[in-house]
Amino acid sequence: MKKFATIRGVSTFDLVLALLFAGLAMLEGVDYLGDTTLQDALLFLAAIFIVLGTFFRRLYATQAAVAVYVGALLRYLAAPDSILLLDTSVLFALYAVVTYGPKVARWPAILGAALGALLLVVPALRANVQPETVFLALFGSQTAVIATTTSALFRRQQHSRLDHLLSDAELAQRNLERESELAVIGERTRIAREMHDIVAHTLSVVIAQADGGRYAARSNPDAAERALIVIADMSRAALGDIRSIIGVLRDPDDPSAPLAPEPVDSDLTALMDQVRGSGHRVSFVQTGHARPLPVGAGNALYRICQEALTNSLKHAGPHAQLTVALHWRPAEVILDVTDNGRGAAAVNDGKGHGLVGMNERAAIFGGTVVAGPRQGGGFKVTATIPTPTERTTHV
Repeated sequence: MKKFATIRGVSTFDLVLALLFAGLAMLEGVDYLGDTTLQDALLFLAAIFIVLGTFFRRLYATQAAVAVYVGALLRYLAAPDSILLLDTSVLFALYAVVTYGPKVARWPAILGAALGALLLVVPALRANVQPETVFLALFGSQTAVIATTTSALFRRQQHSRLDHLLSDAELAQRNLERESELAVIGERTRIAREMHDIVAHTLSVVIAQADGGRYAARSNPDAAERALIVIADMSRAALGDIRSIIGVLRDPDDPSAPLAPEPVDSDLTALMDQVRGSGHRVSFVQTGHARPLPVGAGNALYRICQEALTNSLKHAGPHAQLTVALHWRPAEVILDVTDNGRGAAAVNDGKGHGLVGMNERAAIFGGTVVAGPRQGGGFKVTATIPTPTERTTHV
């Protein structure tokens, strides 16, 4: 709970209050000192208990209240016919117990303070004071106890509400930090997937070209040279892609980074040219009206197509015909990548995560990926991603 400024864990307000009660004990006890040795001892002990209890009333509310109550009782035994300002220490102890102490100590503290207030009126009853005066004294003392208890309960409720707010704030902060950590993990996973797609596709083409160039080196030097040119071009392109990904990480505020949706057909055309340059037969078909895609959706389609082509280059066979079709529908775009290679007969090494990655990319945008052997041979990958309608795009 929030407290006053403290000195080594003790409230400065309580320090001042304890010093005030110490001064009151000396000033008010002067009239009784020297009457009897017992009275002097009782007043001295009462002052010690009250001052110490007041000093530690926030740190050890219950124990401090017991000390103050004992001190007040000793003061009463020493001078039962008098009401001193020192007696108000009971109200401060009661306030501390109700505000800072455990619930089990509340009622004993309240009843003890009420009993003490009643004892202060007893001498007036013995002195045959007017009933109205006795009633006012009793009413005033008990009202002071009730008012102290009420204000303490209200203060405790404020502290409890503040504690809940602080707990909620700490929980929200932890959740925010957790979300940030998950975002970092997700970004790392995305980057790893991007790197995997780039490297896997490039290496597939490079390996195919290297194998072809090796066999053609002696009989057809020109073909071997063309294979080396393709390898060099593909490697440079892959290096450029990797640098662009790392560049985004280094400078997230790069003004040249694409922020608006971009069409995907031009990128796929360049991808087809790369595959054709590697010596494979691939055709590209596009139907419907091309339009800008949501941020990231175009890249997802590109990577799905790249992964599907990479799988075809690995498993379809050296003479397979590849076909990429992009169908623009009013509310979705459909990508078909097919080949007429070995299909279900292709050997799966079990080491790739291509299909899983394609499904994850499409699922981010509410899409799906269906992949499997075709009837009559070959393999087909179909990715469907919802897109804004043409009317929405132009609004």
